[in-house]
Amino acid sequence: MDPSQLSRNAKEVFKRIEFDKNEELVSEIRKHPFGLIVIYFIGTLVTLALLTVTMAVTAFAQGDQLGTGVDLSAIQPYVAVLGGVLIIASVVMTMIGAYLYKSNVVLVTSEKIAQLLYKTIFDRKISQLSIGDIQDVTVSQKGLFARLFNYGTLVIETAGEQQNYTFTYTPDPYMASKDIVGAHERNLTKYGN
Repeated sequence: MDPSQLSRNAKEVFKRIEFDKNEELVSEIRKHPFGLIVIYFIGTLVTLALLTVTMAVTAFAQGDQLGTGVDLSAIQPYVAVLGGVLIIASVVMTMIGAYLYKSNVVLVTSEKIAQLLYKTIFDRKISQLSIGDIQDVTVSQKGLFARLFNYGTLVIETAGEQQNYTFTYTPDPYMASKDIVGAHERNLTKYGN
């Protein structure tokens, strides 16, 4: 795989990790687009719920709806502004969630695996694992959508005290697993245990 064909985020990882001259890029694993659909769907539901509640409370605050003698129309602008702020915050949070989701990437080379994982805008983690330290690669596809859209969770188990690598919403996870195991076997053939 040619490094010039990498996504923008993979190029960022590629710049930050050390590569040997004879090291070859095997594959780039990005998140499946189905996860974006989930993020946008939930964000849209939250935004529509906030819009509905804001409109209902604003309409209710018009005059004395309960017949108590208390005129609630004075709070109507405050409810509208608060609702507008919450709606804007919901849209912004959805866009941030989508950006973070698309930013996660795993690079598999002939020598190592590098993972760029964004937890928040300000919390980025780049992990590297020697391809020789891999003990096992597990693929899990749970649910109807995972099978229909061919995505799953890829778990790379490591030797020793290193933390396992987990990458959710992996597109074509069996092919990704095959690429990793193949790179591992070629590395063992080249360097031994």
